[in-house]
Amino acid sequence: MNSGTKISGWKEGRVDRTKEHFELRYGSAEHSDWQEWVPVAVVGPPKTGMVNVQFLVEHKDPKNSTVVSEVTKEIEFYLIEKGEPDPWGYAQYHCGTGANIYSEVHWSFFGRSEEPALATENI
Repeated sequence: MNSGTKISGWKEGRVDRTKEHFELRYGSAEHSDWQEWVPVAVVGPPKTGMVNVQFLVEHKDPKNSTVVSEVTKEIEFYLIEKGEPDPWGYAQYHCGTGANIYSEVHWSFFGRSEEPALATENI
């Protein structure tokens, strides 16, 4: 991944989970842990300023509207609106922050090892 790649938007599309990507899950760190949070979407690395977002829930189903809306807002905030010089790298950093753990939307980064970069086992 080229550091410093500007991300100007996202589109719905397939994400190759054998390569680096983020998985966004939804749930409460106060009442459950990573294994119990609902996997909502995966985000692939930027290509020509865009990232693919593959929803793992039926995102057009009204029962999922709140969860999908919250996840979409986080993708737009951290990868686009925040204006970081390296948004992909910043999102990786965000995976290990308290803000990520105590939010309802949880980011995990998967590299080639396929191990998430989110430690929540001792919460």
